[in-house]
Amino acid sequence: MMRTQHGFTLIEVMAALAIFAMAALAGVAAATNHLNDLSYMQERTLARYAASNALARLSLQEEPQKLTEGVEIVGDQQWHWRATFTETVTEAVLYVEVTVRPSADSTDSNYRLGRYLEVSE
Repeated sequence: MMRTQHGFTLIEVMAALAIFAMAALAGVAAATNHLNDLSYMQERTLARYAASNALARLSLQEEPQKLTEGVEIVGDQQWHWRATFTETVTEAVLYVEVTVRPSADSTDSNYRLGRYLEVSE
């Protein structure tokens, strides 16, 4: 008499485990990329706020050219900024660009923001 087979063979179980392992790895990779992107976006947003604050501070100065660098605290983190001024064809207007870094000795900037400022002659 022949017996009918019940259940899965070893090959079928191994194939199912391999498929599950690949799907799990893809899920972990996607989650890791998402967390890295979130961290990058948070850092970039805070740097943008620091640059915006620095530009606001410069726009309130009578002689903004005298203030070329400083520190802004945003999100319990210090952001070091540096301003560069460029003359425009209009005498009383300067273009100022602020670059923001997480530390004073960092060479790469996290964010750049520019604005035109009216200066008193």
